[in-house]
Amino acid sequence: MITLGQRQRPDTGHVKRGDMVNLVKTFGSLAKLFSPSLEAAKDLAQKKGSYEQLKAMMIKNGAKADELEWSGADNFFEGKKVTKDEIVEYLSQNDPRLYTERRVATEGLTGASDQMSAEDAVAKAMEDTTMVEQAKLDFLSDMKSEPDNNAEFIASLEKNNRLDAFLENEVREGLEDQFNMDQPAFLALHRIEAPSGFGEGDTQYSSYFPEGAERYMENLYQYTDPTEKIPFNQFASSRHFGEDDIGTIFHTRTGDFPVDSASETGGMGSLARYVGEIQSDPQQALRGEKPRGYKETALVSEISKLTDKAFNSNKKLLENNKKMFANNLSEEELGRLGREAAIFQINKIIKDPTKQNDTFKDMAKAFKIKDELPLDTSSFTEDELEFLHYQLYNFDEFRGVNLFAKDDKRKADELLSARMQAAWTRDPLGVEAVQEYMSSNPVDWLNEGFRRYYGNLNADNMLLKMDILDNRKAIEKIELNNFSGEQGFKEAGAPFMSSQGKWVDQIIGKSILDAVNDPSINYLTFPDDIGAIAKVTGKNVEDLEPGTEKFYKTDTQNRLKKFLKKFDVNPPIGQVFLDPPPIAGQNTSESFSSKGFKITPEFREAVIKKGIPTFALPPIIGYGALNSMGENENGDQM
Repeated sequence: MITLGQRQRPDTGHVKRGDMVNLVKTFGSLAKLFSPSLEAAKDLAQKKGSYEQLKAMMIKNGAKADELEWSGADNFFEGKKVTKDEIVEYLSQNDPRLYTERRVATEGLTGASDQMSAEDAVAKAMEDTTMVEQAKLDFLSDMKSEPDNNAEFIASLEKNNRLDAFLENEVREGLEDQFNMDQPAFLALHRIEAPSGFGEGDTQYSSYFPEGAERYMENLYQYTDPTEKIPFNQFASSRHFGEDDIGTIFHTRTGDFPVDSASETGGMGSLARYVGEIQSDPQQALRGEKPRGYKETALVSEISKLTDKAFNSNKKLLENNKKMFANNLSEEELGRLGREAAIFQINKIIKDPTKQNDTFKDMAKAFKIKDELPLDTSSFTEDELEFLHYQLYNFDEFRGVNLFAKDDKRKADELLSARMQAAWTRDPLGVEAVQEYMSSNPVDWLNEGFRRYYGNLNADNMLLKMDILDNRKAIEKIELNNFSGEQGFKEAGAPFMSSQGKWVDQIIGKSILDAVNDPSINYLTFPDDIGAIAKVTGKNVEDLEPGTEKFYKTDTQNRLKKFLKKFDVNPPIGQVFLDPPPIAGQNTSESFSSKGFKITPEFREAVIKKGIPTFALPPIIGYGALNSMGENENGDQM
């Protein structure tokens, strides 16, 4: 389980410690992520002013509006006078870079199977001729031990020179039964090495990836509010990875393939990092709609907190009511209290004609009800009792509760009747009706101890009710001022969701970072083959969505071209054929085309020197700020 702190730690590509040492030895240093907004803040010529003034200067110098928004800086400094140092300090402490949660295959190539057929396994086992001969003798002995000795059948086989073949076939069938019953035990018993298959680890979708990839990974890019003011579950999220969906705003699936010699210009043996899938479930869910921004998301979070407070107060209120009544009064006392409260409510209607509807008037007339009814039901006439029975079903407070169960001759189950009398204690409306009655009447038949206890607890309840009311008013105010009309139905927000280009740039940048920091990788490529594209979607080529091919072969490639222009060394993008290695027991996988570039030593050096921005910079921005990058106290480029 990834903790909040782990999700927020600076991302340097998540290379293992041992690998990092080797990388440093190979390259001298590693490529790092840095914050363009923090660098722009450090380069501010103006020392203080309104936040809006300094923000405009920072953006002109390379800062990104999205980064300032999702760091919480816009929300924190809105309308305030601020200094350069305050902005630098804030951005240093509240870095909104994404955390990469990696699911990694443990071994083997995608598409490889660790299954051995029964035929192959039995053939391997029968290579042990000593075991086979002994099994034949054992089977023949068992045949002879049968009551009829199978003598004639055995003699017939011997006469036709078929006994040995018969016994061998029986041994083979017996071994097949053993294999099918428990394959691992069979392989262990006969010392058969299972074929090296694909170990999926904690990955989920390797079957929807081109066969023959090694180091298959599912990379989940997750965002958390660096200020920890907004809960993780308030942001847009994926729909593919269970508990890791929360905060995952886009993901990739990658694998490494040998490069076909036809694509190689520098000799054989090159390896390509293939980014086979690029996807953002939240961005797709928007369907062109504008997502919530940071401020709106923070307000949604505030509503959630207020809702939780109201819920907890109401829960405490219900617990108090249970302690107040159900835990302190007998079923008989509960029944009486409920009956008297119901009569009290009906008497209020009798006394106030404006509260009487036609049904009530007709019923009161039919049952000859004119005056206030006594609280003591023992003196009720048959008409009065029947009238009350009917009225109870018109009260939400007591609907379905037979408060007169003990007096109702139609009820045979006394235990059930008693429970029904106490049912009002489980309904907030029923409890409120009883509390109203008790506040208007002495109810002196209740013992003094209970009445004193009730008074103290009821005072607590009044405070809880006030809290609930205040929280509901606060929620209504936020909703009225910020989420009226269609605003209330916006999809959840997250960084980079306002356009496809923004999150695709993030994937490209992170992919370059990972590839540059891996000394075994010579190429970085993206989908170009329509069959490989269809493979990751789980569909046939003819069933692909209209925009899928265009997204990979045009949109992504255009973003890649623009991204590479940020570096002094701009490697050409071209077609790269990937050559999956053969998989045991399967036909040799065919090579397929991808599109990308070669990671030359010069390009690797340029990326290490300049770093990868956490929020992508447009090509027109110069690199004055980038070339003067500092390091934080941990040695990480910012």
